[in-house]
Amino acid sequence: MSLTTETQPKTKAARDTRPSVLVITSELPWPLNTGGHLRTFHLMKALAARFDVTLLTSVSQLNDPGIRVLEDLGLTVRVCRTRPGRRAAELPRVASAFAKGEPYVMYHRHNHRRMRDLIRHELEAGQPDIVYLDHLDPLAFRDLFPNAPLVADLHNVYSKLADRVADERHWMVSRYLKREARLLAEIEQRIVSEAAAVMAVSSQEQAEFRALGGRNVHLVPNGVSCETFCHMPVGRSMSPPVLLYLGALSWQPNAKAAEFLARSVMPKVLAEHPDAVLQIVGRNPGPDVTSLSSLPGVEVHPNVPDIGVYLERASILAVPLDSGGGTRLKILEAFAAGLPVVSTPIGCEGIDCRHGEHLWVAERRDFAAAILEAAAAPQLATEFAERGRQLALTQYDWPVIGTRACEAVLSAVTAE
Repeated sequence: MSLTTETQPKTKAARDTRPSVLVITSELPWPLNTGGHLRTFHLMKALAARFDVTLLTSVSQLNDPGIRVLEDLGLTVRVCRTRPGRRAAELPRVASAFAKGEPYVMYHRHNHRRMRDLIRHELEAGQPDIVYLDHLDPLAFRDLFPNAPLVADLHNVYSKLADRVADERHWMVSRYLKREARLLAEIEQRIVSEAAAVMAVSSQEQAEFRALGGRNVHLVPNGVSCETFCHMPVGRSMSPPVLLYLGALSWQPNAKAAEFLARSVMPKVLAEHPDAVLQIVGRNPGPDVTSLSSLPGVEVHPNVPDIGVYLERASILAVPLDSGGGTRLKILEAFAAGLPVVSTPIGCEGIDCRHGEHLWVAERRDFAAAILEAAAAPQLATEFAERGRQLALTQYDWPVIGTRACEAVLSAVTAE
């Protein structure tokens, strides 16, 4: 086990000044290149202003620059080193989870011995007021702190996410993922019943966790750093239309959505707007996505350093997702940037936005028509974009959400 240099236990006087929160997460929330990293980073920033926060996590390199970034926010960061698992090396862990009747995906996968040693070492220095589980998988360490009050930040209903992905896979993989979904549902039932407070990212998921027995479930949605995008104009030029798709392109639902746009939507758009462009922007696209650049009007931009450039130049953000879970940060970023949005119902799931007020919402069969409607009504698109920006500022700006997270943690502290 390897720790950062700050390994001295806190004094009782320091611990008595503010409630102490021990946060456990499977990976360092840095760089800010995924939705999970963004959420964890900004909530940790808010918590550090109100509580005595120690973050336990794993890294692939002990000199990871993100450690210092988080320490500068006021957190105490302690890490252990775990190497990224190769598929063959992970097979025994998959088998172990299978034998125990535990889910591997999003749960047992991160149950590393070094992480256990790190948690045990920290608890020897003193018991925190609250143990904060970031995602579902830290519940695998519950035996190390059996009596500690828990706060669980559940970024998704993970069982539903696994079930949706299963529907798109080969029957053998689908059968495995369906089993994982059932096992994850059992873990979700357990964590919401044991936690003193649960954070859900949407009102729908809040209701689901309450139905599972959660007695103190707080709505703490995903958010956006509005100040990053507020300099951009509201509304965009529609001549010619520039469609934008953003996403982690190694994730199958995102890759399939990009392919749908390129192959099914763009031909209809090009028939009316021959100079229209679709820009597919995201991390780590596979060959199926990169090959889309050979199609008329389609550009693929992998691993760009700044998505802001694309948000500013686009006419419409297109989000034709038909699977996945959680909240689409890409829509919140577009709202903050003043960019009009066309989405499927699943694409904007979890956001308090409405068709005909903030954006266009259409099923896939009607998606191309919705894009063409938005392109033909720039004034209406601008009005939607203005309302979208106000929604982002009032409900989804990270400082607003950080306050909600602090209230959730405080409710767990006072309940004890």
